[in-house]
This record gives sequence, structure tokens and C-alpha cells, in this order.
Amino acid sequence: MQIRLSGEDYAWRLFVLLSATVLPLGTLALLVAMALSGADTVSLVAVGVAATVLHVTAWGATSQPVRAFVAAALAMVVLALVPMPGWSSGVLTPSSLCFLLVLWRLVAVGPSRWVAPALATAVAGVALAGMASTLREPAGARLPLWMPVLEVMLLLAVVVGVWGFARVVRAQRQRSVAQAAQRLAVARRAERAEIRRDLHDVIAHSLTLVVAQAEAARVGTAEHETERALAQVADTARAALLGLRGMLRVLDAAPLAAGDIVPSLDGLPALVAAAATPLHRVTLTQHGDRRAMPADAESALVRLVQEGITNALRHVEPPLSVTVHVDWNVELDEDGGGDVVQVRVQDDGGSGPRTAGDPGMSPGTGSGLAGVARRVEAAGGELAVVRGKGWTLCARLPTVGTP
Repeated sequence: MQIRLSGEDYAWRLFVLLSATVLPLGTLALLVAMALSGADTVSLVAVGVAATVLHVTAWGATSQPVRAFVAAALAMVVLALVPMPGWSSGVLTPSSLCFLLVLWRLVAVGPSRWVAPALATAVAGVALAGMASTLREPAGARLPLWMPVLEVMLLLAVVVGVWGFARVVRAQRQRSVAQAAQRLAVARRAERAEIRRDLHDVIAHSLTLVVAQAEAARVGTAEHETERALAQVADTARAALLGLRGMLRVLDAAPLAAGDIVPSLDGLPALVAAAATPLHRVTLTQHGDRRAMPADAESALVRLVQEGITNALRHVEPPLSVTVHVDWNVELDEDGGGDVVQVRVQDDGGSGPRTAGDPGMSPGTGSGLAGVARRVEAAGGELAVVRGKGWTLCARLPTVGTP
């Protein structure tokens, strides 16, 4: 697997590499100047060790920013307190720039609880360096007051500037993480919604057909044992349907606008034929020549037919008649546009609506028809629901081209 680095990671590694190759040369030159100025061995060793620690922390901050910052801060304290030639502070050693790298890394990617303490530590270090420089002023030397003040102000500006820039980078990183988390959450909700719709459209429809066919078979048999077995089949299917709806409520999520797996129109006749029983007359008629449809419109048409049949079998007392009519020429009949298809699913009301206490009645969640309406709308179509003696679902959906 190939791991690609972000631009921020490239910049960080580049700065660390430069700090390890360029800054040591400047620090070495400073040590030579200190030796020529008569600095003692302890001071030279202290500056050299502190500089080495700073370079090590710059590398270590990649994976351990907190530990690297603590070590770098201690090294800077050593540089601030070690006597240096003249009045200036040892924090101006070239290797001290590694502390700024470690500070940036900690604030940008380290734990959030360290963001404010990092700034406080850096500011305290600047104050310590300024005090040490003032106390180290050679006897008899009357330096202008503005020189140590200017040094402190410049150091403070650099530290605060690096901290502020790192804070901005951290905020951008957090926004990116939040956006990625939001996209992931949306994708998960979409996936759950798709699973929920497919379970409702396919399994719930099939279970409803099992119940209807078992009840129809009970009417046509005279054997008591067979009738009881069929009643058990119907009750088991209804129990499974109720359990499925409970799971669907758990999976409830915002639906996708489009892009579902497309049920084919080729399977529409089989879908209608499977719903027919001696007590349920379900027929399909088509007018005109079939035309191609967008994927989401084709899915919406099939799901509309499926939901209309399922609702009729579930909520209407048999004997029942359901007609499915697909009119490919509806727009041609009106104004010659030929760019839509009309599908109508209508039941005759049967022997009346089932009551809540009817053994064939299974309470629904009301989400099936709402889901179909969203599918039709997302596909650019229109849905109308009319209630008379029975129910009529009528939708217009776009097609591609003319016959």
C-alpha cells in the first residue's frame, strides 16, 4: 500500500531536514567564536549539548510532540542561563530555531490541552532570557535601554507569531476532520437508508404476498389440518413482517435522493403475477411502446407498483382486484411531447378495509408510500394519491426520447 503525504507533512519534513543540515553549521561557528572570546569549557559544552538536544527534539516532534516540547524548553532554559560573550542571550543560537519548529508542531497537531501551556511556556522563556541578558550586562557597560527591550520584543513577536500560525493550521485541520466525519456520517445514513428501503421494498412485499396467498389457500381447502397449517403459515409471515418493521425503525435514516439499485422493468410482469391468488386478482396492462427511462425513474416506477400492490393486499379485505396500468403514450395523446410515462395502481376496495383487530391486518410504519413519493420526486416525476372506494396511486415519470 502506498501512503501519500499531505502538503503540510512535506513542509514539516523539509523544515526538519533543513534544521538538521543548515543550523548546526551556524551553531558550530558560534561555538568557535565563543572559544576565541575566552569562554570556559563548561559554557561551550552546555551550549553544544543544548543545541544537540534541540536538533533531536525537532526530529522527535514528528511522533512525540509533547515530550519533544518539554525537552526543547529545558534546552532553551540552559541556553538562556549559560554565560555568553557580551550581553546577548544564548537563545539567539542558530539551533534555537528548532524550538520554534517543536512549538509549531505541538500547537498544530498535539493534544489540545497543550495549546495554551505551550504559549505560556514560550513567553516565560522569553522573559527569562531577557532578565538573564540584563543581569549579564558587563560592569561599566552602559547599553541603551532600548537594546534589551528590542531583543525581548522581537523574540516575543516571533514566538507569538509561530504559535498563532500553528493555531490557524490546527483550526483548519480540525475543520477538515469535522467535514470528513460529517461526510462519513452522511454516507452511513445513506447506506442505512438504502438497506432500509431495499428491505421494505423486497422482503416486506414478499412476506405480504405469502400472507395473502396463505389466506387465499385457506378459503379453497376443506381439510381442517391443511387450513390450520396455512393459518400458521400466514401468522408466521405476519410475525416476521412485524419483526422486519421493528428492524426498519432501527435502520431509519434520511433517504437518498437518487442512485438506487435499479429494479428492471423486465421483471414487472413477474412481480404482478406473483401477487395474484384466487382471492386477489392482480393484472397488468400496458399501452404504447415501451421507451427507455433514466435509472432513477425506472426504479421509482417498479417500486411504486410494488408498494401499491403490497398496500392493497395488506389493508383491503379480499376478494380484491388490483389493476396496474402503464401508459407510454400519455403525453403523445395530449400534446405530442412523448417524454413521460404514466403508471397507475388501483384497487377496487375489495370487501372493505381491514380493521385493526382483523387477523389479516398488519400495522405498517407509513414509510413505504412516503419512500415511493421521495423516489418519484427525486426522479423528476409527480405522484398523486386518490382515495375512493379503493386507493389509486398515479405517477408520471420522465422517459428518454420518443418511440
